[in-house]
Amino acid sequence: MIDENGPHYFVAFQTPGPKWVQGVQYNEQPEFMDHVAYMLKMQEAGMTVLSGPFMKKAGGLNGVLADGGMTIFKAADLAEAIRIGSDDPTVKSGMLNVEVKMMWVPFHT
Repeated sequence: MIDENGPHYFVAFQTPGPKWVQGVQYNEQPEFMDHVAYMLKMQEAGMTVLSGPFMKKAGGLNGVLADGGMTIFKAADLAEAIRIGSDDPTVKSGMLNVEVKMMWVPFHT
């Protein structure tokens, strides 16, 4: 069934920025823990729906991480979502770039 009034979420696509160290895995980037701290802050505030890195090979930290990741989160509107995505300290520093898009969810349980 299609929910014509389904919820809206925001998706932040995090990709390597100008300060990304080529050849270094995502979780070994110099500012990675700053990114993790920001993601934890969002999660503790109840904003995060899903968040994590892209993978080349499954297995969590025992797998092979790809460059970048994605976060699905809640915000009042697109302007606030862009601010939230851009407030990540690794986006501010240039380690990551971010693109935020609004997503309507007509198919859900």
